[in-house]
Amino acid sequence: MSSCSFFIKLDQSDEVIVFKTENSQKICRKTAPIVLASQSGQSLKQLKQRLLSVSVEKSLKPIEAFVAWSLLQIYIRPNNVSPGSAIQFMDTSSSNLEYVSYVKKNSNDPFLYFNSLRDILTKYQSKKSLSYLARIVDEIIPSQFTIDKNLATFLAKNKDSITANKRSHRFYSKGQQVLRKGEGLNTFKIWPLISQSRYLKNSTNTHLFSKQIGNGKSAHCNFDMGIYKNSIYLIDSRLGLNSHPFSLSYKGQTFMAISSQIPNSKELYPGTYSFKPIEHGGQKAFCKIKTKNSQLTLISSKGRDSGQHLFNLIEYKISSAENRNDLIELLDFPRYLFLLNPERMVYESNRSSPKQIQTFLNTSFPIYHKSNLGNIWLHYKTTSTKKSDQGLILDGRQENSLSCSK
Repeated sequence: MSSCSFFIKLDQSDEVIVFKTENSQKICRKTAPIVLASQSGQSLKQLKQRLLSVSVEKSLKPIEAFVAWSLLQIYIRPNNVSPGSAIQFMDTSSSNLEYVSYVKKNSNDPFLYFNSLRDILTKYQSKKSLSYLARIVDEIIPSQFTIDKNLATFLAKNKDSITANKRSHRFYSKGQQVLRKGEGLNTFKIWPLISQSRYLKNSTNTHLFSKQIGNGKSAHCNFDMGIYKNSIYLIDSRLGLNSHPFSLSYKGQTFMAISSQIPNSKELYPGTYSFKPIEHGGQKAFCKIKTKNSQLTLISSKGRDSGQHLFNLIEYKISSAENRNDLIELLDFPRYLFLLNPERMVYESNRSSPKQIQTFLNTSFPIYHKSNLGNIWLHYKTTSTKKSDQGLILDGRQENSLSCSK
């Protein structure tokens, strides 16, 4: 019996054996005045130019440009980002391991996302209000956004509820058909909704678990890395499909975030095409790794156990990477997840050598194949060479957009 026969074809249509690698990590090869990233199939070039122009004109601080970019996510990913969605945030530039999570199992705040952004502005002592930044967004927003694969899939799955609702039918339908990939989606003004939103103070979680991972090396994560040593796995039944990562780099500072919600396909926020949340789902994994000559910030937004992906990278000694190419190689390395009920391992066998595959098969552990696992973004800052270097690397396994050309 060949080793390939041990990889069982699962019910999901994409879980078949394909022995080739189709993706490449997205990186900025040259420095740029502003860098935008979002999990989207859309081009960000026009938004980048407009946001950069208004940031210079209005003398926006980096955190203010980030909050404007956060509001724009409501247009880009309306099923996963709304005025009431949750957000996790990390400042990659902070030496104080700046992290905050507004994820809640139950929230009575219909404007949790707006109020979280208000709190972030306050924390950074910004003199610009969310309403002020909303007016800026209304100035630069294009008249239409293009439907990408992710949103088109959501609309097709929820066609009946969307076409039956007058509000969603207005934005998302042509006749009795929902919009498809590549078609235009008419935008709206965000300021009126923000001006009507009532501020509520929400509790936050800022805790990071710290662990020494080598001589002069430490990892600081929002999950306890020790659980994986004890074969405890935090399984997300929704596969992380309710999460949306995004990032902005401006004036030497980089902020990374993940928003999340389980969308209600039957209800929109008034005057918008943004779906209200049913709930937020669980928080996703964030880590900051510090060494003598580098600092890495990683976020993991997709998968049944987003923390396990980052834990495995730490075990692979990602802290020893000496340059960007080393980091890209580690991100491209075949991933695996241990899952429960039943106990099994899911593995990217198409990225593996026969020797690597045989190593896992020798364990006699049930192994399943999946072509792509997870969605990991990484910001690096290193001074190990003669010239310091920093930048953003986006996982090529998912439909991620990065705009960084001048």
